Amino acid sequence: MGRLQALHHLAACMAGRPPHNCDWTAVMSLANRSLITPQLAIALAPVRQLVPAEVGGFLDEVLGRNRERNRRLWRQLNDGVAALNGAGIMPVLLKGAARWAGLPRDATFDRLLSDVDVLVEPAQVQPAMAALQAAGFSVLNRYEGSAVHVVAEFGRPEIDVGYLDLHQRPPGPPGVAGAPALAARRRTIALDSGWAQTPDAASQILYLVLHDQFHDGDYWRGGFDLRHLTDLAALAPQLSAEDWAWLQDACGTPLVRAALAAQLVAASRLAGAPLPAWADTHRARWTYRRWRIQYARPALRLPLAAAAAALEWRDVRRHGQDNRSGRRRVLGDGERTAPPESRLNRIGRIFTAEMGKI
Repeated sequence: MGRLQALHHLAACMAGRPPHNCDWTAVMSLANRSLITPQLAIALAPVRQLVPAEVGGFLDEVLGRNRERNRRLWRQLNDGVAALNGAGIMPVLLKGAARWAGLPRDATFDRLLSDVDVLVEPAQVQPAMAALQAAGFSVLNRYEGSAVHVVAEFGRPEIDVGYLDLHQRPPGPPGVAGAPALAARRRTIALDSGWAQTPDAASQILYLVLHDQFHDGDYWRGGFDLRHLTDLAALAPQLSAEDWAWLQDACGTPLVRAALAAQLVAASRLAGAPLPAWADTHRARWTYRRWRIQYARPALRLPLAAAAAALEWRDVRRHGQDNRSGRRRVLGDGERTAPPESRLNRIGRIFTAEMGKI
């Protein structure tokens, strides 16, 4: 089965409508690589009679194991937040942790989490690290410098099943991701063992776009993060017309707005997300088609990315200028442009498939 057909079969299964000729081996392989198998189990539960018995048994096993994993991750998150609160720090939850914490306490959360992400101010990094270590968390990886967004990964190997990632800023272009307007849209929520802040749904969508399209480079390399598209499909219905207007303005540059529109098109086509009329543009549809080709034919990733950069050069140049200005504003004048070898390494990373990216 071709890569695109397998993608379409998986999308149909996630909508609860498995094709009559479904290639279950291809679908399960793609779901596993995309880290959405537990959510696939939930999507297919109402039509389990259409699912082969061995596939259903596997889905039940994965779902049960993920629920136990999430139970332990929730404990880890609460312990980390309690430690930070004890040091006078109110962390901000990011990505999957933000979605999870914003749900009603009795809601079941079956999204697979790689880790839990918490954000503190740069000036709070050292006291936050000390508080987490005093609470029994070990520093498993440390990343230095003002330019990194994750400063350390913490865990307790004897009980934890993932990392607690400590951020000093959200991923993505610093001038956009670190804008004060995003901080103003956070709300404070109670967890089991402390207090944290979560971004509102519009901010979470912006963070997803900045993470996927710019931090991970998906805008150029193509392909999809299906787990994040399902997140976007869950978040989009929560936005009002005013939220959508704010989100477009918060993008900052035409290139970020184009990436947002294209990711919304992808979420609509593959995850059933509502698509605002303003996002359904020729450019967004063309970008989505380019991503599909790059996914179907990986050898064309780099040539098509180069062609897209040439066609969008005016927006790329403006985005680069604004990004440099934003970096200086957020990171300070001492933060220099990355050396050529660092930029080449980043390009190599972008065009190398990572777990969860297809």
